[in-house]
Amino acid sequence: MKRGSVVSAYALCVMLAPGNAFAQTCDSLATIHWMLGMWQAENDQVLTRESWNQVSPSTYEGRGDVTRKASGEEHDIETLRLVEMSGGIYFIAKVSHNELPVAFRAVSCSDEAAVFENPEHDFPKQLAYTRTAVDRLVVEVSDGASRGFTLEFTRQQ
Repeated sequence: MKRGSVVSAYALCVMLAPGNAFAQTCDSLATIHWMLGMWQAENDQVLTRESWNQVSPSTYEGRGDVTRKASGEEHDIETLRLVEMSGGIYFIAKVSHNELPVAFRAVSCSDEAAVFENPEHDFPKQLAYTRTAVDRLVVEVSDGASRGFTLEFTRQQ
């Protein structure tokens, strides 16, 4: 094995080690406090908003919605919740087209990113939140493979 490969493999192991800032255990909402606040993403057709508020040390409540710019019609309203329970963090979404809420378990989290998964759900199976700057948040909604979309949010005041 080349020296560069050994160094790269070692660096990866260090980054993924328990307790490292890059790969912390996902058992406390304090790890992902950076998600709190009001976020907005937009393109030519729609305005997408997501907001998170802390209601207790173990619960964040959120709301997501999409507004069509042409008509001003709000649709795709989601009631969201992040909850510490059973030794983990769960992202729970109640959307209009599902009778029951859908839960996603945090599989990785850090001071800059959080990934939630539910491999049994039809779509999405994965929600990946990445803070790219203090006021920027990228959310990748996917099937964990090739199907999905990305939202680039800006923090709102």
